Amino acid sequence: MTDALPHKIRFKMFIVIVASMLTVVLSISTIAFRYITNLLTEKQMSQMESYAGRQSDQLERILSGVKTPLAELAGKLAETDLSEGAVTDVLRMYQYSIYPFSRGMFFISPDRSIYESVPATRIPEHLIDELYAQAHASWQSLQSVGPYESPNKGLVLTISVAVNQGTETRGILAADLDLRAINEMIVGMIPDPSITTLVFNADGRPLISAVKLRQDEYASLYPQIREGLQQGSFGMIPLFAEHNEYIALFSGIGSQDWQLVNFVKKGDILAPVERLQLYTLYVGLFFILLSFVIAFFLARYIDRPISGLMMQMRRIQKGNLKLRVDSSRKDEFGTLADSFNVMLDRIEELIDDKLLIEKTKKHYELRALQAQINPHFLYNTLNSINVLVDLKRTDEIAKVLHALVHLLDYSMGKGEELTPLAGELQGLRHYVYLQQIRYRNKFDVRYEIDEDLLACRLPKLTLQPIMENAIFHGIKENRMGERGVITVGGEIENAGNVRLYVKDNGIGIPPKKLAVLLDPAASAPTPSKPFPRYSSIGLHNVHDRIKLQFGDAYGLKIESEEGQGTCVEIRFPVLKGDEKTDEQ
Repeated sequence: MTDALPHKIRFKMFIVIVASMLTVVLSISTIAFRYITNLLTEKQMSQMESYAGRQSDQLERILSGVKTPLAELAGKLAETDLSEGAVTDVLRMYQYSIYPFSRGMFFISPDRSIYESVPATRIPEHLIDELYAQAHASWQSLQSVGPYESPNKGLVLTISVAVNQGTETRGILAADLDLRAINEMIVGMIPDPSITTLVFNADGRPLISAVKLRQDEYASLYPQIREGLQQGSFGMIPLFAEHNEYIALFSGIGSQDWQLVNFVKKGDILAPVERLQLYTLYVGLFFILLSFVIAFFLARYIDRPISGLMMQMRRIQKGNLKLRVDSSRKDEFGTLADSFNVMLDRIEELIDDKLLIEKTKKHYELRALQAQINPHFLYNTLNSINVLVDLKRTDEIAKVLHALVHLLDYSMGKGEELTPLAGELQGLRHYVYLQQIRYRNKFDVRYEIDEDLLACRLPKLTLQPIMENAIFHGIKENRMGERGVITVGGEIENAGNVRLYVKDNGIGIPPKKLAVLLDPAASAPTPSKPFPRYSSIGLHNVHDRIKLQFGDAYGLKIESEEGQGTCVEIRFPVLKGDEKTDEQ
């Protein structure tokens, strides 16, 4: 049953429907997932560009708020003699001009002396040298050094402009900016906690940093960021660290050669997609379950009439032609069921017609058999009477004629085709008596019949052809001198059937002839032998009449062994009184 399942149309339809629906669901899910992934990535990149633009603008405003006052103040200082007192007075006057990010302004003289309104600045010598070197290299632009950790100001970035009198640099005006305050403001402009912000100066040193990664992850990314800065990269750049992909945005700050770098882990961008994947999984499982349910019921809807038709066909195959396929459907299956029922009606009609023809044929065969008995049997009987006259046994002639008249009356009578076994045995005794007269009592006949069987009905002339075969082809041909014995017996079997038998101790039947004895073709008339002997068609005639009357389960069974004799068994159902068979 399991092996046949893949071959059933229901299983095939189930697989096709499920595969089709799964293909559709998976295709739509894949397309939707890719679309949403690209959409979220583009949205995140757009937000990062917006954040970077706002950060860059804010840094520009901060630098402009420092550069303009420093330039004006440098002009005021250039108008003085740049003595410590004059410088201190000017600085005290403009000390709040670059608030709120200033940690103080101071002037560095060529001899590296520092003038300020409130002494607090501690700047390393090498940074002072760097400021002077920058001032000589570009004395008209804003310069910067740092960041560095000041002992009393914390983390600062020093911004400076050159103080020139004519073409001569007479000192440097500088201001320390509070990088922590600037860092907090710039980083606070991005509400997304997963985005890291870095600001690098022209030398590639970080000025502002808000790293949202582990130290080992940042250590893996930093060389790639430096490489991007050295190559002057701008726009979106992919970065990779520890099997994770990051997306970095490189942008510049206009007035300074600074670069702003924002980057984020791609997995953080796609975090909503991962949640969406879970929802999609649930939806996909729902649709898969739905596809199984739809496929099951659709396959069942289509398979049910086919299975019903196949079940009825199997029952009909066993011989029950009365069954019909019930279908209330109006589609092709209903048409198929109606056509099948019409076919069954036609088959049943044909079978009934054939049965009627067979019964008619057997009826006329029986009549032909009876007609054949008359001249043949009359000849033999008259010859027997002649023998009795020659033997001076005239007293037996009346008995012979009496037996002949009763036998002809029984065999040629127009009564019913079924007769009680008692009547069949009475006719058989008349027949045996005539044959014993003919063959001068060379054989004996014994009757072993239970009285319960005498009322059982069987087709007329069932035993006589079998007895004739036993006499003519068994006892008569026996040349061994042994007296012939024919036994007629019977009983009712447990299955409710009657078993009669005619057994002789004659010469038996050769196996080849025994194999075809009940074959219709073996006993059929031929052009060279249009009227076969009574005995040659008798057995087959009896066999067919019993089968036709009671069914294929009944008939004759012949067992024989050469030199030992033959036994012919007759089986038919118990039928008494006015009981009738289905065929009647």
